[in-house]
Amino acid sequence: MSTHSDLPLTVPPAEGPPGSRTHLRFFRHLEASSPWLGSRASLRPRDATHFEGDTLQAKFARALCERSALPAKELFEATETFELVRKRVRRPVVADLCAGHGLAGLLFAVFERSVESVLLVDRERPASADVLLDAAAEVAPWAPAKIQWRVEALKRTSLPNGTGVIAIHACGLRTDASMELALAARGPFAALPCCRPHRLHPAPTSLKNALGADVAIDVHRTYALENAGYRVRWQEIPAAITPMNRVLSAAPPPVGA
Repeated sequence: MSTHSDLPLTVPPAEGPPGSRTHLRFFRHLEASSPWLGSRASLRPRDATHFEGDTLQAKFARALCERSALPAKELFEATETFELVRKRVRRPVVADLCAGHGLAGLLFAVFERSVESVLLVDRERPASADVLLDAAAEVAPWAPAKIQWRVEALKRTSLPNGTGVIAIHACGLRTDASMELALAARGPFAALPCCRPHRLHPAPTSLKNALGADVAIDVHRTYALENAGYRVRWQEIPAAITPMNRVLSAAPPPVGA
């Protein structure tokens, strides 16, 4: 198995030069630089006018707006990350770890017909989770039957072999715990890391000093995934949504490799 010392020290490039995309990937009519994307104010019924049309994406967004279900920032974090990683992560079973209200997992239930089961895992099930599930049921009646909630800590979680794992709200070391669960299941992994624990994380201090702690921690995670045979990709969602916008995704080695 390779170690830090015998792998080249390279930082995977982000997808394209910063600011190269002018519109979102999921809601393609919306400009990627709009300050509204990062708003922490709840979506309101009047915001439904931003999502016109008969697409499933637009219908789901309008259903969320009508219910004032969540802040704009959380909608766009989840949908843009989903659009980046959906092909890599989708498996018959997908787990949304540290799920919160569970939107990231719901997107797989709604938009990926090949996904049969979605596990939403968190220490608590917030009331907003049922509001989002109701919105999904309105526009995608096939989605609720796929959803399974697990109210438990990550340390008590085990996943079926091959489960695709996504972690959008896994703060601090919970991203690493989610990554370990994906590795144990030999399934694909994707995360939007936030709140990186600069002092607590085991990434080498020399890298933290040289590269900055945020980059060094994600480099450390990349080494861990590649040491396990995964192919890692670094990408970004628009910085207008969140400055912590790096998305890590990793595909496992082929079965039998």
